[in-house]
Amino acid sequence: MDSDNPRMYPAGSLITAAGVKHVLLTYHYLDIGDIDGYASLTEQDVTLDHPDAPPRRGRDAVLSALAGQATLLRRHELDTVIADEERVVVLGRVARQAGEAGQPVSHSVEFADVFSLSGQSLVRGCRRYYYTRPPDGLPPHRETSASK
Repeated sequence: MDSDNPRMYPAGSLITAAGVKHVLLTYHYLDIGDIDGYASLTEQDVTLDHPDAPPRRGRDAVLSALAGQATLLRRHELDTVIADEERVVVLGRVARQAGEAGQPVSHSVEFADVFSLSGQSLVRGCRRYYYTRPPDGLPPHRETSASK
């Protein structure tokens, strides 16, 4: 970088970039079971909404829920990160290993996490959505004249 012409970034983009780093670190900390590291990236009033659990409000409730899920047999595989201002969206898979010691079985489920960030680029909330196949028996999608 040329020191006579430093690259200037709007303050918002720096906060967004820091927020993206914080979000990516949350996955790393969860994958290695470092709940204290995860806590360092969250606001005191953080919220966690996952479809497979009741909503959690406040750092203590969120950390307690995450500590109960922590295992080295689970990891996040991230595909896409989209960020804008105070929101970060992450698309990926949660991969789990299970089965007998000699016959490990791996399965994964796709997710989309929507994070909200504070002005200090800390995680204020996370809502997770899982991909599921539509149930059998759904009527096929039909185009109507209004959608053409």
